[in-house]
Amino acid sequence: MVKAAVVFSFSITRSYKRCLCTFVSLFLVLLVCGCASVPETIRDIQNLTQDHMSYIDKSSSERELVTADDQKKMDDHYNSQYFGPWHRDKPYYQIDIVERAFKKYRKNLGYGESGRKLRKSWLKALIASADLEHYPNSGLTAITIGSADVRVMPTHKPRFFDASYSHNGYPFDTLQESSIAPNTPLYISHVAKDKDWVLVETPYVVGWMSVRSIAFVDSDFIKAWETGQYAVFIKDKIPLYDAEGRYLFRVPLGAMFPKVGEDEKTITLRVALADDNGKARMRTAVVSKDAATAKPLKLAHFNIAKIANELINEPYGWGGLYQNRDCSALIKDIFAPFGIWLPRNSTDQAHEGGTFIDLQNLSPAEKEAMIMKQGMPYLTLLWRRGHIMLYVGNYQGKPLIFHNIWSVRTQDLLGRVGRKIVGHAAITTLNPGLEFRNDDTPRNNYVNSILGMTILINPNNPQHPHPSLPPREGGKQEEVFRNEVQE
Repeated sequence: MVKAAVVFSFSITRSYKRCLCTFVSLFLVLLVCGCASVPETIRDIQNLTQDHMSYIDKSSSERELVTADDQKKMDDHYNSQYFGPWHRDKPYYQIDIVERAFKKYRKNLGYGESGRKLRKSWLKALIASADLEHYPNSGLTAITIGSADVRVMPTHKPRFFDASYSHNGYPFDTLQESSIAPNTPLYISHVAKDKDWVLVETPYVVGWMSVRSIAFVDSDFIKAWETGQYAVFIKDKIPLYDAEGRYLFRVPLGAMFPKVGEDEKTITLRVALADDNGKARMRTAVVSKDAATAKPLKLAHFNIAKIANELINEPYGWGGLYQNRDCSALIKDIFAPFGIWLPRNSTDQAHEGGTFIDLQNLSPAEKEAMIMKQGMPYLTLLWRRGHIMLYVGNYQGKPLIFHNIWSVRTQDLLGRVGRKIVGHAAITTLNPGLEFRNDDTPRNNYVNSILGMTILINPNNPQHPHPSLPPREGGKQEEVFRNEVQE
C-alpha cells in the first residue's frame, strides 16, 4: 500500500514538472514575442533592391518589343476605348447594374466613418436622392475638370464592411469605385434628384460623381479635342499651369491630353476647365518633356522599368482613395503611356488583358517553375483572387513581382492570426511577409493562391487581344476583404 502511494506521489510530481516546464516555455515565448522589436516593414522590401533598373537586361533594354506599326494599332484601340463615352447614344449599363449596390447593402448596411452601424434611414435617403425610378433621365457628354472620385452611391461619406481598423474596415471604403484623372471623357446617363450628383460612364467604370467635378461638352468641343495627337504623363502627380502661370490641377502618371505643339524642352497641351455656366472651355498649358511625352511611348524594357520606378512606394489607395492607387490601378497606369489598354478591375485585367494561362491545378513549386519558364518579364501579370501583380523576372532562382499591397497575413508561435501593414507599391517575392507566418502550409503560402498568369504581349506574336468595354456587371467585389494580400 505504501509502495503504491509512493508511486502515485512520484507520478503526480512528474506531471507537475511537465506542466511547469510547459508553462515556463509558454511564458518565455510570450516574453520573447513581447520584447522582440517588430521590423518596420517586411523582409522582402528590406532585402530586395527597390529599383526596377536592377532587374532588366541592360544589353537589350532599349530594344523595341513590338514594331511601331503594331504599337500604333494598340494605341489606336486605346484611344477608341478612352473616348468611347463621348460616342454613345444611350447608356451602356442597364438599370439592374446601376441599382445593384442599393439592393446589396440592404442585407448588410455596414458602418460609417464614426464606427457606428449605419441605419436604414441612411440607405433610404440615398435611394431617394438617386431617383433611379426615372433612370435614365440624361444623355449628356462631359469631361472631368480635375481629379475626381467615382462613387458606388451618390455620397462622399464612406461605408465600411465592419467597424475595425483592419482588412475589413478602414481604409476599405466600399463606396469608392475609382479615381479618375483630370480631363477624362464622360457620358452622363442620369442626374440625381437634387442635381448635385451625376451617374457617369467613364472609359472603364460606372458610378456617381459630384457635379462640381465635371463640365459639359458639345460636339464642337469633342471634335476640337480629339486631334489624334496626344501627350501622356510619365511622371506622377505633376502640377499643371495654364499659359498665364495659374495653377490648374495635379496630373497622375498615365493621363493623356491633346498635344498642340512642342519645342526642345516642353510640350504644349490642350486642357479643359469649366466656365460660369458649367460648360467646358479650352486653355493651353505647358509641361516639361521630363514629365510628359508624345503618346505612345516606345515599348521597351527600359521604358517600362522607368515608368514602374515612378510608382515605387506609391501609397496604397483602395479604389483610388486619396488619389492613390490600388493594385489594378497601378498596373493599368504603368501600361497607359505605351497605349496598352487594360480594364480597371484585377479579375478583368487577368482574363481580358492578354493570353491567360490557368495555374489553378499546379502545386506552388510547379507554379513558380511555370511562371519563370513562360512568363515574360514586365509583360506578364500574375493573378490571385482580388489581387494583380506584374512579373519582374527571375532573381536568384525565384520569381519577383511588383505590386501595390495593403497588408500581409501573419501568424505567431501561438497560432494567433493578424496582419502586417505594407501599404505601398513594392518589389517582392511571391511570398511577401513569409517571416511573419509561423508555418508554410498551403493556406499560408501565397503562391498556392495564384490562379493564373496573363501574357500581355508576346514579342514573337504581338497581336494584343484588345480588351474592350468593361463587363456590364462592373464594380469591385467585397470578396477582396477575405483575401490575404489586398487589392
